Amino acid sequence: MPITIRPDSGFTNLLKNNLRSRYNERKKDRVDLAPIHVSDILPSSCIRKQYYSRIYPENDPITYESIHHFVRGESSEFAITQLAKIGVSQAQLEMDEIVAHPDIMQNTIAEKVIVELKDTVTGKRLDINDYTFRSYLRQLLYYLIMSGIENGIISIRYNIREMRLIKKDESGEYFFRPADGKDVGIESWSVYLPKNDITREILRNEMVLRKNMLVDALKSHDVSILPRLIEPLKSSKCPHCPFYDKCFEDMEGEKARDFAQQIDLFDIRGVIDFKPF
Repeated sequence: MPITIRPDSGFTNLLKNNLRSRYNERKKDRVDLAPIHVSDILPSSCIRKQYYSRIYPENDPITYESIHHFVRGESSEFAITQLAKIGVSQAQLEMDEIVAHPDIMQNTIAEKVIVELKDTVTGKRLDINDYTFRSYLRQLLYYLIMSGIENGIISIRYNIREMRLIKKDESGEYFFRPADGKDVGIESWSVYLPKNDITREILRNEMVLRKNMLVDALKSHDVSILPRLIEPLKSSKCPHCPFYDKCFEDMEGEKARDFAQQIDLFDIRGVIDFKPF
């Protein structure tokens, strides 16, 4: 009798349903204006999408791609956390009704550090000129501000060999893999933010302001007070958003537009001292 092999989506559907349940539980905690998470207020994550996902959760379904990203990220984080053997994983921080769960936090007399682990399938190697890296940096800085810790680490795991951009047009982006391109692996960056640096207060005010904007919008059911993304993030993220049509039907107030056009702190000369590999 032969060994039989047949297509079976049962286990994948099980993962999908369980992941949906996990997301739904988190959404229940957030709909009633429970503390806002750091990931909800990062400038790169689109604060309007955070609003819509709470008001219209049924329009943001769990997909097989969601499962893939979740499993890849969680497994990578677990493995690296176990290998690092430092600190506590997923410790909870709270500040001004904002919550955070750093991947690793070591807060002892001997050493105080927060580690943010990232996993990516992009072929591009990230640095301070990339919006994704800036998002990672801002998230870590928010954690440092909430914890009072001065030292942090961004550790990025690259899953594919380095690829470089040839050209970009309306049909898409075109890459090539150079012979001298970097291999798969991990790049880590140390980040230091002194306790007496004025940047702490500026970023803290930014966090609280964005949190208050989101809470006010949820309370009043008025998305117009929240800014849309601006270029280049607008072109790369908005077309793939499940709330794209709804967002551009709804108004964006003048104050929200002005807020979106403000100069990013990271673009001010002297704020960041970055040294590449």
